[in-house]
Amino acid sequence: MSNQLTAEQLLRIEENRKRALERRAQRLGQTTSSNKQTSGVSNSTSGQAQPPKQSTATFIHHRETPSSVPEPKRFVPPFKKDSQGLHSQNHGQNHQNLSRTNSQSNHNNPFSPPPTRQAQVIDPLPQTTSQRVSSPVLSSGGSFGMKPAQPKPNLTSNSSGGAIGSLYKQTSKAAHSPVAQLPPNSSTINGAPAKKPAISVRGKCVSHTEGRFRIEVGYHAELIAVFKSLPSKNYDPATKMWNFSLEDYQQLMEEVASIPSVSLRPLEGMEALDVAAATSRARDGAALGALLKLCNGWQKPGATLHGQCILVSQTRFEVDVGYNADVIAAFKQMPTKSYDMKTRKWSFALEDYKRLVDLLSGIAAVEVEPLPRAIVQAFSASFDGTEARSLDVPEADLSGIDPSLTHSLMPFQREGVNFAVSKQGRLLLADDMGLGKTVQAICIAAYYRNEWPLLVVAPSSVRFTWAEAFRRWLPSLTADNINVVVKAKDSLRSGLVNIISYDLLSRMDKQLPGNPFSVLIMDESHFLKNMKTARCKAALPLLKAAKRVILLSGTPAMSRPSELYTQILAVRPSLFPRFHDFGQRYCDAKQMAWGWDYSGSSNLGELKLLLEECLMLRRLKSEVLSQLPSKQRKVVTVTIDGVNTRTKAALSAAAKQLAKGTHNKKEEKEALLIFFNHTAEAKLQAIMEYITDMLECGREKFLVFAHHKLVLDHISGELGKKECPLHPYRWDHSIS
Repeated sequence: MSNQLTAEQLLRIEENRKRALERRAQRLGQTTSSNKQTSGVSNSTSGQAQPPKQSTATFIHHRETPSSVPEPKRFVPPFKKDSQGLHSQNHGQNHQNLSRTNSQSNHNNPFSPPPTRQAQVIDPLPQTTSQRVSSPVLSSGGSFGMKPAQPKPNLTSNSSGGAIGSLYKQTSKAAHSPVAQLPPNSSTINGAPAKKPAISVRGKCVSHTEGRFRIEVGYHAELIAVFKSLPSKNYDPATKMWNFSLEDYQQLMEEVASIPSVSLRPLEGMEALDVAAATSRARDGAALGALLKLCNGWQKPGATLHGQCILVSQTRFEVDVGYNADVIAAFKQMPTKSYDMKTRKWSFALEDYKRLVDLLSGIAAVEVEPLPRAIVQAFSASFDGTEARSLDVPEADLSGIDPSLTHSLMPFQREGVNFAVSKQGRLLLADDMGLGKTVQAICIAAYYRNEWPLLVVAPSSVRFTWAEAFRRWLPSLTADNINVVVKAKDSLRSGLVNIISYDLLSRMDKQLPGNPFSVLIMDESHFLKNMKTARCKAALPLLKAAKRVILLSGTPAMSRPSELYTQILAVRPSLFPRFHDFGQRYCDAKQMAWGWDYSGSSNLGELKLLLEECLMLRRLKSEVLSQLPSKQRKVVTVTIDGVNTRTKAALSAAAKQLAKGTHNKKEEKEALLIFFNHTAEAKLQAIMEYITDMLECGREKFLVFAHHKLVLDHISGELGKKECPLHPYRWDHSIS
């Protein structure tokens, strides 16, 4: 091995090592003097002689060796203390960049001894090996009472002392637990090998601001995932800490209890919790952790038979796998087994899930994909044999909302509001078209009125319709409280209720930063089906920062499950943090030559169960037909801001002519028809926007009635550009 360090550098390394060990020895002299069980205890294996003790006064009480036996030359590791030595003032700071090593297992570090079968001693300082490498620099240090030998270091540039600095930290911890330094095959007299504690990360909850608290804790991947799943999450880059609303405190503590390696000290004043309930939650958390472990490491490269666990109801799952005698034998051991002759598949209750997966994992030739983590977390109560969640959602207190709104709600609409409140205001309301999603959304938003200002994002053609709905259902709102954004230059935060279109939202990047909206309504949320579009890129940051997210869509996924992912991410980001996991499970993902194809669909029944359990409420007209009125009429208000100058001038002239007033009724009618024709020209853009929104909403068939030939021609031309099938029918005026 080539010597890459000069003699002077090696000497300075040795001097710095001795200085650090001298400081550690002084600390150990105070803490180990009372530890009598480590004095005079020795242990030997393989018949090798233990090297005699170095004559160092500081450690004389740790081990007794015959004084008549001469001390042989041996390699001195960097954690062995010598009583004398020179001191280096600043070289130790250059030893912190190399990775930390272990003196018992790392054979590549030139500063750690190789493993041998020599005798072991219960001592804070690990023993060295009998291997020696001569070094002219270190052997000249006769003033230390011995001639230590040290191998030539093999270090890269700028890291000459990193291993030493790392070992200083490691041995200082080992000095307080000497038994932990023993190899597994060694025996002890007065102690047993120390076990690694189950809790690796400890933290505490501290009051942050009024109504909020923060978490002071080190990094932990699972803990960060829990933080991101809470609606009121907020990360401060300056302090590198997360803070939350007190409303999420109980949920946070319950989810943290399911992580065995994390311990959080409760918030001051919140310690008085039900001990039985806390114990039960901890037990449930441990059981959930055991189930989640089954989601990892199930792949078997050598397996010849592949299968999959699929959720078929809130309490049962089935295993889709080919025939195998060992698999059938495992199936028959389950108490809740059931075989379907038609589908030729076995199904089981969720309480048998863990036992069955453990049995199947022991069959080397069979690979069975377990249920996804999202399924395990959503239906965790059913895995221990308890009943599925009750279908009756708790009744929400709507006394603080305008009575004119609450008294107008139909029974199924009231159930929708209750469902939203039970989900902390984060849901996908996917009722069929015409079931009153708008009034339900307004009622849900009004329930969280103390968290306003509210932002409503809707298609451009229905912005003013939303404003009219707020004025109708919430009379307590004044006209000044409702802000409809018409141009990109308008303010986005000037009202208590702010309404904007998707297209304008993507053009208002300069106004998006600032105080986030806590309550957010996204009408026709399937507009966000493609994450690459400008509207989706503009909306996702707002959805991420909002505490209450109300998505409305009559057709949440028009053609494929992949279009649902952005909506799931907006409501429950912790459900599927990675799109690839979602695509493999529900989009029949296939790896092609150019990449992954997610255009397919798979396990749709399981996906429907998951969405209904976690975030989605969908009712069809056929299910609530008895509660609906016989007919509903709706007026859509449009704006004519896009009218060109020529049309505006013609409208103004026609209005003046009409306002003059004539004594001849024929002239008055002619002036009215001229004004009517000009209004049709002014409404062309707004009409086409409404029809385009109807197309994007997934309505396959709808009728458009128009009076003016100008309007019909414009609609036909625009739909032809969009390659939309059109079946025009014109009524001949001459017939009438």
